[in-house]
Amino acid sequence: MKNLFKSILIIIFISLLQLLIYDLYLKSIITTWGASEYEVSMPMAGDDENLMITSTRAILINAPQAEVWKWLIQLGADRGGFYSYDFIEKMLGYDTRDQDMIKPEFTEIKVGEIIRGSINEQRSIIPYNFRVLYVKPQDAFVLDHWGTFLLIKVNNQQTRLVIRSQESKTSNPWVKIANYIAVPLHFIMERRTLMGIKERAEIGAGVKLSQTQDIVWFYGIVLSGFLICVLVFIGRGIFQSIIITSVFSTVWMFSIFLFDPIPLFSIGLLIMICVTIVSVQLIHKTSRRLL
Repeated sequence: MKNLFKSILIIIFISLLQLLIYDLYLKSIITTWGASEYEVSMPMAGDDENLMITSTRAILINAPQAEVWKWLIQLGADRGGFYSYDFIEKMLGYDTRDQDMIKPEFTEIKVGEIIRGSINEQRSIIPYNFRVLYVKPQDAFVLDHWGTFLLIKVNNQQTRLVIRSQESKTSNPWVKIANYIAVPLHFIMERRTLMGIKERAEIGAGVKLSQTQDIVWFYGIVLSGFLICVLVFIGRGIFQSIIITSVFSTVWMFSIFLFDPIPLFSIGLLIMICVTIVSVQLIHKTSRRLL
């Protein structure tokens, strides 16, 4: 019981350390991921004094603006999906259609249209939809409860895609806590949306993109987080149970938010943690024999 209590205290300490690192360092990075200072500060359609900007993110796409627009207006569960982690969306009950085709019935987007979050809302954990508030064809549109999607022409073969997310200002502490938690989760999904649109616009329609790397990356992250907790429980002394786990937990956060979401980083971290756990176990066995 004493060891269990100690391990819980260590997990609380590591969690507080992660929150501190997130607030002081990571939050400013993930809320402006890929965006230039100009893109972060520029006024955009959808900006409103009653709304608070929570993020401005961007990506450079090596494709003409008109080509990127074709993919962008496919956004929606009943259109072309959200180009994000489809397997995570399905686990949460958000079913979408095929994401690798430009469907001829969705060649435009209109004010007042509803962009659906799922084609089967009864299965969704929290049903949601986005109403189209503003459209400037080939250039930008605004979705209620999400934000602004803007295309900036760099040259004839390159386009910047900028997504600015906004939320209503509130004084409700519970809503503030929910929004605080939502920011990093939204980043993980929106970053993949930006990357997903980039991939499809650059490769072209009809090419089926594999989700294998995404799945391997995701489960590498999940298993790494679980094994860090295991290391807390089996570690002995300050070095094993606090210092090593604090280092791993920091690298774990960086693997999620700073490094590219590819298997190289999540599986590499997973292997290092596994090797450390085996080493700790061997050290424990050797210590018992010497005693």
